[in-house]
Amino acid sequence: MTREHDKSKASFKLDLIETANADPMVGPADFKVLCAYAAVIEWPSCKTWLASSLAQAMTGLSDRQFRDSRKRLLGMNDEGRAYLFPVRQDGKISKYRLFNPWHDEAEALIKTKLAYHREVARQKKAQQRASAPRQNLQGHEVEMSWQNLPGQNGACPGKFCRSVPANSAAYTPLVNPPRIIGREETGLGSNVVPFNNPRKAS
Repeated sequence: MTREHDKSKASFKLDLIETANADPMVGPADFKVLCAYAAVIEWPSCKTWLASSLAQAMTGLSDRQFRDSRKRLLGMNDEGRAYLFPVRQDGKISKYRLFNPWHDEAEALIKTKLAYHREVARQKKAQQRASAPRQNLQGHEVEMSWQNLPGQNGACPGKFCRSVPANSAAYTPLVNPPRIIGREETGLGSNVVPFNNPRKAS
């Protein structure tokens, strides 16, 4: 039973810290004071009390800062959201009860903010992709247009095709193919020997 009580106490503290951390009404000083009250809580009554001297030692705040934060935790904030409920205020040390009715509201707020920040990040990436120029590995803009080489025919899309010089036309195979001397005309106009007409030995 003791382990179950300890587990429930730890779960309560963790939920309280998660809720207060997501609450925009809880400032840094308020969060410190709330954690200090949670550290000395009685379980399962959730009653807690904290002397100003101990609060200052645990949080590093001044007496005035401690009392101002405690007021905000009692619900004296813009939303009227309280985490401390007064139980006894007679004497030098006031006793309170910690409670956390805002856990579901905090989870809903976190989900809403998460969706918002994800959408902002998505739009930012989309704008970067749309505005970024095409770049190569060196970071320079890539030129995608065709450039003709010297002597290249402008109508040819390839980089390596060139017009044949006029003075080299006589050496092309289609114009003046070599012939074999003493061979009968075969009508092929070349040195190709048909497979069905092998060359006779002289």
